[in-house]
Amino acid sequence: MAPSKTPTRTSSRVRPATSSTATKKTSGSTSSMAAMTPAKRGRKTEPTPSPAKKTPTAALKGSGRKRAKQEDSEDDRDEEEDEEEDEEDEAESDNYGDDNEALEDNDDEEEDDSDDDDFQSSDDVRTRKSSAKKTKASSKKQTTSATKSSSSANPAKKAKTSSTATSPKKPTANKTQPKPEPTKTFLTSPLKIPRPKGGHPVADAIQPETLEFLRDLKLNNDREYMMLNQERCDQAKADFLDFIRMVKDGLLEADPDVMDQEPKQSMMRIHRDIRFSNDKTPYKDRFSSFFSKGGKKSIAAGYYFGVSSNGETFVGCGAWDIGSAALTRVRHGIIDHADRFNSILATDAIKRITGGKTGIEALREGQTPLKTGPKGFDKDHPMIEFLKRKSFAVGRNFDDREVVNEGFLEEVLSTFDACVDLVHILNDWIG
Repeated sequence: MAPSKTPTRTSSRVRPATSSTATKKTSGSTSSMAAMTPAKRGRKTEPTPSPAKKTPTAALKGSGRKRAKQEDSEDDRDEEEDEEEDEEDEAESDNYGDDNEALEDNDDEEEDDSDDDDFQSSDDVRTRKSSAKKTKASSKKQTTSATKSSSSANPAKKAKTSSTATSPKKPTANKTQPKPEPTKTFLTSPLKIPRPKGGHPVADAIQPETLEFLRDLKLNNDREYMMLNQERCDQAKADFLDFIRMVKDGLLEADPDVMDQEPKQSMMRIHRDIRFSNDKTPYKDRFSSFFSKGGKKSIAAGYYFGVSSNGETFVGCGAWDIGSAALTRVRHGIIDHADRFNSILATDAIKRITGGKTGIEALREGQTPLKTGPKGFDKDHPMIEFLKRKSFAVGRNFDDREVVNEGFLEEVLSTFDACVDLVHILNDWIG
């Protein structure tokens, strides 16, 4: 803290007379004032003011009285300034030590102490004097006030402090709050999943626990149910990936055109796309995969394998719901190669997987076929029933006992083998 500045007191003591007339009228009061000046100067150390100073002021008249009152008020202010200087000197001598100790403790608030005096008034000095004599806590309060003054001299630091003070408090998590219990009642399926012969799991089949999870998911197709059964879902998914790895290895021997990729890349998501569907259930009721020359997202014909419970496991081959441009090319191919297409759908391998069906009867419907022939094609063409279709695929379903028992892998691969020619001819037309 810099020493206080002592105000100048000489200018207000001697004031020149403005005119000779004023000098004559106030000669008596001036002599009286001159006689009082030594006494007033001596009152620097006296606590009680002298009452004699008001007597000459009451006797004056006219402009001389007004002049005398003005000089008396100036003398009074001089006396008050003298007293305040003495009090300020005493207060500063008492508070220097406390202020320095407080400033040393606040290392983060160190600033130029010379700026403190610019923000202090005479009232602040009297407050500091009384606070220093009362308690140490008051001294700390004065130090905080001085720190704020010094911080105001540093705009960057002031902005930082203001930002910190106005920033909202982050809500604290209640760690002791218990987790919410399930809000829904889940259903239990009466369907019993069979066990493999001998009671032991087999390597070339799907595990019963996988079918049990899919069975329960059909009845409780809900996000909360999935969250509570995430571990079961992960185990079932791992079992499915192990199985389709073996399927892929066997399929590559029958159809080398199929893309060789990791099982995870051929597995489809269990989450449903509900954006444009009236059915808002979030999950499929099956695990599925698709193999083709272009991968699972390709428009090419390929090989589909899907596992579900209650006899809904399906193995199929071909092309489903073909897009308009590719569908037009397929229709022209059917017209141009009708005999070859019919012969593929009449093989013994196709009859075995379709239960003896051939031709148009062997194909799965897919989307609803057209009621009449497509635009631009002859409505009386012999292959008009094929031309009405948008899907060209064959396949078969397996019951739960077949899915969990030995030999299921061989059945899947034999179904794919029977459809290799169908997949190839469709891909020639699709492009």
